[in-house]
Amino acid sequence: MLQRIQTVYLLICLVLTVVCMYFECTAENHPWALTTIMGLTGVLELLDIFLFRQRALQMRVCTFCIILLVGWYVVLVAFAYIQGDGLVGAYRPKPWAAIPAVNAILLYLAFRGILHDEMLVRSLDRLR
Repeated sequence: MLQRIQTVYLLICLVLTVVCMYFECTAENHPWALTTIMGLTGVLELLDIFLFRQRALQMRVCTFCIILLVGWYVVLVAFAYIQGDGLVGAYRPKPWAAIPAVNAILLYLAFRGILHDEMLVRSLDRLR
C-alpha cells in the first residue's frame, strides 16, 4: 500500500489538512463551514488511502475532495466579503489559506497515479 506514490500524496494531503484545521480552530473568528469542509476532506482522504483495491472509487473520492477544496475557497471568499464590507474590506487571509490549494494539487497528482495504475492493470488484462 505505501509503495504506491499516490498513497504518499494522500498521506501528505491528510497531514496538511490536519495542520490547516488546527490553524482554523485557533483563529479568532473562523466560520464553522471552513472547519467542517476541511474535516470532511480529511476523513475522505483517510478513507481514500484504504481504498487502494477499488481504483475507480478511489478516483471518484479524489475528485470529490478536489471539489470540496474549491468549495472551501468559495466559502472563504464569501466570508471575506461579508466580514470586510465588500471586496475592499479589512479582511486579510492568513498564510494557512494556501494549504487547500496545495492539497488540491497533491490530490490531482494522486488521481493521476491511480489512473496510471488502472491503465496498467487493464493493459495486463488484455495480454492474458
